[in-house]
Amino acid sequence: MVKETKRSLRYGRDDREKNGKKKSMQHLIEPLQNLGMTEKEAKVYLALLQLGPATPYRIAVKAGIKRPTAYVIAEELVEKGIIVHVPGEEPKRYIARTPESVIESEEARLLSARRILPELKSLQKGTAEKPSVLYFEGTEGMKQALMYRIKELHGTEIVGFYADPDFSTKETQAQSFEFNDYRIAHDIRIRGLLTDVASLEGFGKYILDKTFVPKFIPKEMYSSNASFEFYPDFIKILFFDTSVGVVIESPTVAKAMRQIFEMLWSRLGDEYDTSEIIK
Repeated sequence: MVKETKRSLRYGRDDREKNGKKKSMQHLIEPLQNLGMTEKEAKVYLALLQLGPATPYRIAVKAGIKRPTAYVIAEELVEKGIIVHVPGEEPKRYIARTPESVIESEEARLLSARRILPELKSLQKGTAEKPSVLYFEGTEGMKQALMYRIKELHGTEIVGFYADPDFSTKETQAQSFEFNDYRIAHDIRIRGLLTDVASLEGFGKYILDKTFVPKFIPKEMYSSNASFEFYPDFIKILFFDTSVGVVIESPTVAKAMRQIFEMLWSRLGDEYDTSEIIK
């Protein structure tokens, strides 16, 4: 009786562990569905990540689905390029592509689609442009705003009016450093107006980099808690004191703001090309 009780307790614990693990994987299903997988495809992919090379039978057991279903779904995932056949093996086995490669493939498809967006919009007849506004808040939100559509910007130029660094918090300053490290690594250039204050020295290595062309404006002429950045088809407003970001998706607004920036930039001439702080 004692042995039977111990065995029952062990089996009960094993079942709870299995159920706990199954439940813990559930939060990964929806993000994979956002990448275009069905719920069962996501389960098969997650099963293969844990199993390594596996037959449909082992996949079915791990994913909690029927074996014929596992085989059909595995073949569908092969067609989508999410998993691959293990060559030269019988019975047939499958192996998952790495999460990095799956997500990078999806990003590449999205980037390819974005490249034809201007051409698609040029075909649109009789409809006025409707700007869309995105709002980001908090630590993670600010990071998302800073890195918004960043991979599309490689080799391009941003122009804008930049926040007085006196308004930055330690957190937003660190996020700004991360953005600038990425920017420099991928040749994203900046022309911008900066408030010439002592705290600007903390950004010295980025301002002195060849990818940055600044004009230094005295604090009594220009000081703001927000940066205003202008891109080809959207603008960003970043509040560095409150970790809030606003993105306005509108080629019309972006074009107008870039024109205003260029008018001011040319009128300032070379009078503000040097800083009292950054040497």
